[in-house]
This record gives sequence, structure tokens and C-alpha cells, in this order.
Amino acid sequence: QPPPSPWTMSNAVVEGWLQRAPPSIRDASLRAQLEHVVTQSREACVDALRKLENAQEELAFCAFWQSVLQERIEALPSELPSYARSLNEQQRRAALAPIDAPLLVLAGAGSGKTGVMAARVQHILASGVPPASVLALTFTRAAETAIRERLTASVGVRVAKALRVATFHSLALSICREFAAALEGGTADFALVTGAQQVRLVTRALVEYRIARAARPSSSSSSSGSSSPDAPDASRALRALLHAKARGE
Repeated sequence: QPPPSPWTMSNAVVEGWLQRAPPSIRDASLRAQLEHVVTQSREACVDALRKLENAQEELAFCAFWQSVLQERIEALPSELPSYARSLNEQQRRAALAPIDAPLLVLAGAGSGKTGVMAARVQHILASGVPPASVLALTFTRAAETAIRERLTASVGVRVAKALRVATFHSLALSICREFAAALEGGTADFALVTGAQQVRLVTRALVEYRIARAARPSSSSSSSGSSSPDAPDASRALRALLHAKARGE
């Protein structure tokens, strides 16, 4: 595996900064401020350090932040990683956040979630995580395709194929197929059916058990809306099937 990038700052380093912080400046916002520093370019850290030299703040505050910024300046290259250059500040904070701590990003439609997710995956890979250990889940097939195409273009076909990029539904389906044998009588050779298909399957089962007549709607209900006396409604069919099973038929 390649050595970790200087951009893949770990949460342990942020914790170390927190422990070094003087009690007088420790507040609820300090962690967020330190995590923000992690996502800044070398030039931004240099600019912040320059401004800090002229700041009218207490000595302990200035000394702490000078040490933090100086560490980042010495560790960082002069440019952002390629996968973060097109992101705005908020997107970059999400993509470059430490990977060894939970991260929740809330964003609305059209805010660049797909691009951030693709950059986040590249950031994880740059941290030395094997591609086969990365799982990227989306809700739609369109987002899955977009992320896969971006990753293929940036990390290459071989690495992209090793990644697990899927929708929630396709992942669940693949898990069901992979572990179907763990269920009694389970088989990976199964199909998903819609609501209409479920009704047809129940109806067929009723016919095979010779109880279709008991499941048919009454003549009054047939004349009021049922298209065919041979098409029982789902609830009546299910009740009849359960009753037949209870009788051992």
C-alpha cells in the first residue's frame, strides 16, 4: 500500500492538539476549529498564521494556534490533492475530514453530494485503506453510476473494480443471494416480485390447493368492481390460504 498522504490527518492528531490546548481556550467549538484546519491548504494555513501574528489575543491563544498552524504548514505540500481542488470549502471539509472518526454530512439537492462522496472515497484510498475494504452506498442507480465513473477516471479501472459501489437495494439483494444457503431450504436462485405479481402467485397457490372458490369475492362485490370472478382480492386470498394451511390441506 502507498504511504499515507499528508492530507490524511488522523483523528488522533486532532485529539493530541486538544490535549495540548490551554484550559483557557478549550470550549465546545475548539474541536470543530481544529478539524477545519485539517482541511485547509498550505497557503491558507500560512495566511492564517500571518494574521495571527497581528491578532490582539491572549498569549496562550496565540501560542497554541501558532504551533498548530506551523505543524500543518510543515507537513503539507504546496497544493491541495487533485481530488479536492474542484471542491468548495464546505465540500472540502467533508471530503478531507479524518477517516478514523464518524462523519455525518447533511446536504440538500444540488449541493454536490456525489462529487464529495467520490472525493471522500479517494481520500480514504489515499490514507492507505485497501480498495476491497471500501463500501460506497447510494440510493439511486444514477448516483451509483456517477460515482463509479468518477472513481474509474481518477483511480483507474483496476482499483475502481475492487471498490464496492452499490445502491442500498442492490447491496441487500447481493447479501441475500450470498447467504441464502444459511436459511433452511434457501437458494440463491430467487426472484423479486411486485405487489401485482404477489397477488397472482397467491391466486395460483389457491388454485393448486383447490380453494380458489372459497377465495372468490361475492357476486355483489364482483358486480361492483371486480373485473373477473376468477381474480380474488389479495386479503381474501391470503385468509383462505391461511385457513387451508391450518386445516392441513
